[in-house]
Amino acid sequence: MELIIEGGATKTDYCLAGDGGLFRFQSSGINLATMDKDTVSLTVRDAVSHLNAVSGASAEDVGSVHFYCAGLLDERRAADILKEVFPAADVRCGSDLLAAARAVCGRQPGIAAILGTGSNSCLYDGESVLDNVKPCGYILGDFGSGAALGKMFLADYLQDLMPVKLSAAFMSVSGVDYSSAVAAVYKGGSAATYLASFAPYIVSVARGKEPSVGEDAACRGYAMSLVRENFRTFFRRCVRQYGRAGLPVGVAGSFGYACRDILREIAAENDMKISTCIASPMEGLIKYHIGC
Repeated sequence: MELIIEGGATKTDYCLAGDGGLFRFQSSGINLATMDKDTVSLTVRDAVSHLNAVSGASAEDVGSVHFYCAGLLDERRAADILKEVFPAADVRCGSDLLAAARAVCGRQPGIAAILGTGSNSCLYDGESVLDNVKPCGYILGDFGSGAALGKMFLADYLQDLMPVKLSAAFMSVSGVDYSSAVAAVYKGGSAATYLASFAPYIVSVARGKEPSVGEDAACRGYAMSLVRENFRTFFRRCVRQYGRAGLPVGVAGSFGYACRDILREIAAENDMKISTCIASPMEGLIKYHIGC
């Protein structure tokens, strides 16, 4: 039996392929950069109980594990953790960026991008990551992400650089003021998540679907300009650095998927094409590893 594990900060997706078909389930998130060995092992072992419940299989029945995870800095350490849980399995480990690349590009060369709370990108040869422009996190980078968009919007809001109607509407629906924003960004435990939480509101305004401002032209134009500029910056500072304009660009991530039409527009401005845009890598990983 073959098991694919795709671990993210908030949730981990599993797909087991066996004689009975495909069995899908989820567990809590895994990040090897922030979690110790025991916590990772406990999370995976807890998931094994779901594996047994949905398929009747045990950990000993798994012959192959493809493990992808955020924060993967030491593949051997990750493999050792997984081997303790799946003793009979051949374990292969890769980063969340490799997972995205294989999911959106398959076995063909391309440029792969993650556009969610944060962002990342790479040049991919059909099997491995060849080059990576460092994402640098939400303070120094993460261009094109939900957090980057939220940071642009929040700065304009606090410095009175957006339409007055939008500022008043945002205040009424969010209750955010200078003190609460500064505390959340500089003293909170997850500033990137906080900033990205504003992205759905911004996109809703840009599309004229936010009830608090309706289809107000000034509000829509302002919000859409932010969304476009966020993606333009991502292409300029990240994607175009690979110098491979002829390659297709595949995107994974909930924020990129939600804005896929705008993303395609900005790609065309850069003489590039978005080939694939998916919310989560698992469907593409199933196709890559299992062929279905």
